[in-house]
Amino acid sequence: MMRCTKTARMRGMTLIEVMISLAVLGMLMVSVWSSFNGTLRAMEVGEQIQNRYSIVRNGMLRMESEISMSYLSFNRPLDDAKHYTLFEGRDSFDSDSLTFSAFAHLRVRKDANESDQSVIQYFLQADPEDNERVHLYRRESRRLTGDRPEDFERFFPAYVMVEDVVSFDLKYWNPQKLDWQDEWRTMSLDYQPDRLPPRVKITLRVRDGEDIIPITTQVVLQMQEKIDLSKGQQ
Repeated sequence: MMRCTKTARMRGMTLIEVMISLAVLGMLMVSVWSSFNGTLRAMEVGEQIQNRYSIVRNGMLRMESEISMSYLSFNRPLDDAKHYTLFEGRDSFDSDSLTFSAFAHLRVRKDANESDQSVIQYFLQADPEDNERVHLYRRESRRLTGDRPEDFERFFPAYVMVEDVVSFDLKYWNPQKLDWQDEWRTMSLDYQPDRLPPRVKITLRVRDGEDIIPITTQVVLQMQEKIDLSKGQQ
């Protein structure tokens, strides 16, 4: 009888052993949870970075597509001083702007007062709720109105294309001077009144956390000759 009792005591676990086992199990659970939580956090950060770069890439691709469809036209009344088609690239250090006519508008309603010809404007502006943040905005008229670029704000709304932009710089290739120009203005006789640049270089510097990432691309403008329908009527 005493032999059985002694054997039972030898097979049991003491309180210290139980506490040590629970402590080891707790450490293992904390280690597993820390690893799992770190993986989830890395996935969230990676997804945020991918979303950020996707927005920037989409913005650049849209600018490339729309600028490539720029055009100029001679077809307007002789007594009309308005410029219905234009390409106004204005230099302002790291905050350039571009206003141009293009075959870039998509009509979604049959009887809408719209055209496939539109005037598009890109520019930088501070966030209305946070002046420390600057965004790249896009504005569009859905038809040719003849308004000057500085008057567009009065008639057409703008929306954000790319958030947290540090600088927006545009250069225009001048084949006559074989050099990049800071400005290209078809509305002024002192600049380039009747021609488009063959290429435009876009440099966008965006903020990614504490880093500033430059993104550069070039666009080829397809329609170099101004549209003149009167030639076909002669």
